Amino acid sequence: MALGESISKKMSKTKIPHLNFVLLLATIATTLWAGYMNSLSLVELGLLESVWYGAIAFSLGIIGIIGCHEMGHKLMADRRRIKASFPYFIPAPTFIGTFGAVISMKTRPGDRNSLFDVGVAGPLGGILITIPVTILGLLLSFSVPAELVTEETIGLPVPLLFQWLVNWLVSLPSGNILLLHPLAFAGWVGMIITMLNLMPIGMLDGGHISRALFGNKYRIISAIGIGIMLLLGYWLMALLILFLGLSRHAGPLNDTIPLSNGRKILGIGVFCLLVICATPLHIIFG
Repeated sequence: MALGESISKKMSKTKIPHLNFVLLLATIATTLWAGYMNSLSLVELGLLESVWYGAIAFSLGIIGIIGCHEMGHKLMADRRRIKASFPYFIPAPTFIGTFGAVISMKTRPGDRNSLFDVGVAGPLGGILITIPVTILGLLLSFSVPAELVTEETIGLPVPLLFQWLVNWLVSLPSGNILLLHPLAFAGWVGMIITMLNLMPIGMLDGGHISRALFGNKYRIISAIGIGIMLLLGYWLMALLILFLGLSRHAGPLNDTIPLSNGRKILGIGVFCLLVICATPLHIIFG
């Protein structure tokens, strides 16, 4: 996530050999653990043969989504002659096993077009993997009678994009409930990652896009974005952004070159992507 840019700048100065690789291995381990825990109930119901099948599927899905997201930034930065690090994955003992990943831009974009391109490349790269991961996961998911579902099972609020894919791929008999395969859960998480990164706030990807689109007016947009994030229930993320991500955006080296019309149109498309990936987290926990 671009939110970690300020953190990753400090990390990039630390002379630890193979830090990127070590963090990747650690994140694989924590996502395997998260996938293992999320697969236990499916095995108990006899729907999944082994918890390790679910653990590996979930880990591959999450690492693939986050990796393609961050490499989208990296490859576009290289193309625009902006020095940037390889991704730093962030392992975490959470129910998804990670806090995402970050890259560090070591030089500023040359103009608004370059800033826009680097900002948008991550979410577009991530969603191109998220959609097929979700489709495959839904095809592997389980339709079960409602009476077999335990009270401990968490009902997930789904974004529009996820619901469209469910409607297209899944036919649920009356009285049945869809239990997600761990790979489908990884796709759901991928849509949340896309939504959060596209929030037009501070140093998030959406903040870069907003800065390129609106210039110095991006601060007003950032304040609105914080309000939307709070309404959706992402309190911790909003507080973290307020602490780290609302510092003045450096912007491009040359702020006088206008954004191209094609990128303005793509900006509208990216806003639509944000809307169809929006998920109210507070429904899950309260």
